[in-house]
Parts: sequence; structure tokens; C-alpha cells
Amino acid sequence: MEVAALVWVLGLAAWLILPAITESRVAANRQLCLANLTKIGQSLSKYMTENDNRWPYVAKLRTVSAGTNQSSWPTLPDVLLPYQPKEDASYHCPSDSRELSDGERTRISGRSYYETEGISYEWWWGDARGGRRIGEESISKASGFGYGRPDQNLLSDFEPFHKGDRRGAINSLYADFIARSSRGEPGN
Repeated sequence: MEVAALVWVLGLAAWLILPAITESRVAANRQLCLANLTKIGQSLSKYMTENDNRWPYVAKLRTVSAGTNQSSWPTLPDVLLPYQPKEDASYHCPSDSRELSDGERTRISGRSYYETEGISYEWWWGDARGGRRIGEESISKASGFGYGRPDQNLLSDFEPFHKGDRRGAINSLYADFIARSSRGEPGN
């Protein structure tokens, strides 16, 4: 009887503690991911300084760029190679570890986005900004759209990797080179 009660108490304790441990891991991974994007932002800022404040031509995704005008463009890790090694862990979001469906396996080589693309993050600024100087981009001049560079997403998680908060969070690096997390609610 005492053993059964002890097992029941231990099971209840595990049931109560497990969500806290999971949420703690999700929060730690989100913070590591934001640190990764911050490091990428620092490297990109160095690139911009050395290239007359002109945005690089960067392929959105290695696998999607084939057959487009971006097919000859380098990926972000290639562009930033002089400032940050390709093998640097900051190109890999610690929560990017999805399982692929059978249909995805036929067109995607790796188990995660990082394994497939060489980066866990998607570059959003393609044709419209490549080679343009900061402030010359059409979106920077758009009246009534956002608040300028801090409001413009450069790079973000491919999907809501950070799922401990039900809907998941997307971490992004913005054009002011500051990384922020968004959960679809103002202020988050």
C-alpha cells in the first residue's frame, strides 16, 4: 500500500513539474535563437559597412531558388562568410528539428530546415532590395506603411519553431539589425 501511494505521489509530482520543464526549455531555445539572429545581425551590419551600405543579393532559400533569377545568388551564410563562418551555430535555430512527411522527403534532403538549407532562417529581402543602399528601398519610402527600418523583417524562422506557448513564436531579425520575437500579439 505504501509503495502504491509513493508511486501515485511521484506520478502527480512529475505531472505537475513536466510542463514547467518543457516551457523552460522552449524559453531557453527562443532566447538562443534570438542570440543567433543578433549575431547574424552584427555580421550583416559589418557587411553593410564594408559595402557602401548596400543590401546583399541573397537567395531566399537554397532549394527554392533553383530555376529563378535568384538561382545564382549566394545564401546568407555564403555572403557573411568573411564575418562569420558558415559552420557557426548561429545559423541553426535550436528548435528547428521537424519531422518530414513522406511527400516532403522526396524534395527535401535533410530532416530539418537547417540540414536542408544550411540555415534555419528565411531571407525576406530579395529582388526589391538587393544592391540598393539603405533608405533607397521602395518599402522605406512607402507612405503609411510601418515605421521604417525597425518595422521591416529581414530574416525569420521558417516556421513557428518555438511552440511551447500554444501558437508558437517566430523570431526575426529586422532591418535595424535587432532581433525580436513575435507571437502574433502586440508587444510580444
